Amino acid sequence: MKFSQAYYSYYILLITLLFFFSNAALSKDQGARKKSIAENNANTQNRTSSNSQQEPIKLKTITIEATEVGAEPIRKLESRELRVHTGETLGKTLEREMGVSNLSYGPGVGQPVIRGMSGPRVRIMQNGVGAHDLSALSPDLAVAFETMLADSITVLRGPATLRYGGNAIGGMVDIKHQRIPEKIPLNGATGRMDFRYDHNSSDKSGMIGLDIGKGNFAIHVDYFQRSSNNTRIPGVALDEAAIRQQFQVDPETNSSKVIQNSNANSQGGSAGISMIGKHGHLGGSYHEMVRNYGIPPGVPGHTDAGGAGQEAIRIDMNQRRYELDGLLKTYWQSLPKVRAKLSYIDYDHKDYDRSASARGPSLTQFKNSVWESRLEMNHQRGGWLDGIFGMQWQNRNFSATGIETFTPSTNTDSLGFFLTETLFITDRLNLEVGARIEHQTTNPKSNEVRMAGISAPLPLPNTLSYLTYSFAASLNYEILPQTSLYLNWQHAQRAPDVQELFASGPHFATRSFELGRLNLDAEQTNHYELGLRFTGKHASFLANGYYKSIQDFIYLENQGFFFNFAPDPPRFQQTCANLRNCLPVFGYQANHANFWGYEAEITAHPRLGSPLGPRLTLFSDYVRGWFQNGTLGDVPRLPPLRFGGEVGFQWTQWRGGLRYTHALEQNRPGNLETETPSYHRLDLDLTYDWKMSDHRKILFFAKLSNMTNTTIRNSTSFLRNFAPEAGFSAQVGMSATF
Repeated sequence: MKFSQAYYSYYILLITLLFFFSNAALSKDQGARKKSIAENNANTQNRTSSNSQQEPIKLKTITIEATEVGAEPIRKLESRELRVHTGETLGKTLEREMGVSNLSYGPGVGQPVIRGMSGPRVRIMQNGVGAHDLSALSPDLAVAFETMLADSITVLRGPATLRYGGNAIGGMVDIKHQRIPEKIPLNGATGRMDFRYDHNSSDKSGMIGLDIGKGNFAIHVDYFQRSSNNTRIPGVALDEAAIRQQFQVDPETNSSKVIQNSNANSQGGSAGISMIGKHGHLGGSYHEMVRNYGIPPGVPGHTDAGGAGQEAIRIDMNQRRYELDGLLKTYWQSLPKVRAKLSYIDYDHKDYDRSASARGPSLTQFKNSVWESRLEMNHQRGGWLDGIFGMQWQNRNFSATGIETFTPSTNTDSLGFFLTETLFITDRLNLEVGARIEHQTTNPKSNEVRMAGISAPLPLPNTLSYLTYSFAASLNYEILPQTSLYLNWQHAQRAPDVQELFASGPHFATRSFELGRLNLDAEQTNHYELGLRFTGKHASFLANGYYKSIQDFIYLENQGFFFNFAPDPPRFQQTCANLRNCLPVFGYQANHANFWGYEAEITAHPRLGSPLGPRLTLFSDYVRGWFQNGTLGDVPRLPPLRFGGEVGFQWTQWRGGLRYTHALEQNRPGNLETETPSYHRLDLDLTYDWKMSDHRKILFFAKLSNMTNTTIRNSTSFLRNFAPEAGFSAQVGMSATF
């Protein structure tokens, strides 16, 4: 797909600015009229009340909903903080959060890693429904969402993830994008527009969203577009020493100061309509996005047409989402709210060779079509009990066709029921408990699979069935004013995913030959966590420590030999002939693994008697994972220990912060994996909040990232030896609300 970036960007900017500023007079007049009407109503009410003092007054019932601070580690990004932290990918957006890392796969892909967990253990959701892209299948596949569109992003860890299924066993990220309106806009119309530019990759991006409503109906529309060139880096792309250690051969080519084939472009939009009343709302929406991005720096085994260099693998991704959402507010005190969601998600992407002249034929095409529904009923009893009973149903059809298919087509059905309860024992003590049961069946669409390097086909079972249970409990106690202690426990189970069971072939994007395992059992996790939090006027503090014991932990293990596809026929061998013609063999294994870690952050707002409002923050997080069988070593691809600090200020409408992060070397990379060196990183943020009126604001921001232009190799990435993180970048942008 070709994009006319300049045309669309300038056209959107012109239309938006005209709408933005032309509403100034109208809004002002409406405000004046409302003020006049309000004054007249007030005078009328005063006169009426003085004349009829004896008459009973009927007051409108106002329901105030409050959220109790629970015992769960929850982090929510929204408003200014979200606009400033928004990056090209979801992982990049969340990488500053405690316990969260970015599983980068070049600049175009970034998945969140939560406490060392990623892929099928971290559930990515949009408005409470699964994202249902294929990012959990492989780390080279992007999350199908544009972060600029998000109204808020919530990161959930620990027992609270029980409501969202076994695939949230490591954590959950919920992206709120209000494309189904839940309220009538003030003054009949509201909106937001963002524009930003990053000098490193010449990334140009923009979005506009509008909400229009009258009476009981509201509609939402939005559009976004993003385009970037290759990412610049401080040194060379390939870590030749690490590649020599892992592949036992020297790379033939390398690129300097740039990651080749890392350019990307995307665009998409949404439309939604909702009927809204005092008893809730009912609405639907449609969202579509397309994205084209590259896997740096090419893959082994292919060359450009007519050339001798490495070719470049491109991915064409497309997702369409159809969603219905309803909320019913009842008069029953014991059942105040019922919410239902139904979604159909149609995802596909193609891997293809980018030749010197035109797009080559598709190597592989993946499709993922999913129906998902959720029903949640909130129930309450007096002031001491608040809970949710719900069900979740999902039907997934996955298919892969092409010359590089490594996972067979399958159909997966799951049905789960869950119950969570919060008991307010005293004003200072509450207990949260929950349980979930889920049944999953996985059916391959063929009876056998053929694997490169093996002549005989491998038989596949007709059906694999799993019944999983999860239980959780959380205790929250306010030991002192503004200081609470919480204790969490969770026993959770997760059924194996498609690729963990059936992978059987070369996966060029991850530079591996993957082998699934049909006899995998469900993972069983026991999680324990103790935390302390304090929130005061001039200081805040949060610290926790956790321990996980996971039985039958499923992971990809380097088998210590290679698949060479240059010989005819291709075959498994103990050595790699050359980097272009071999893939290390990885097999899915299940062993008992243990994890422990911590997260700590302290923030102070000292009073120095100056107009500046200073802010000082210190932070650190760490996760350590190892297998109980000592000969298996450490769990591979975990983030290292990191710590740092931030010095910030606030003066009138100005805010800023200088952040320093130091990550230690990852010297526990796992068997047959390579270590990553330590690094120092310096980032600077600066914003100015211009409030034009009560309903029109513009946030201007500037960001300097990796100011020291340091080479950073991400230990969580399969591509750490082929593509480092971006070098120094300067970004400027604006976010306007009206």
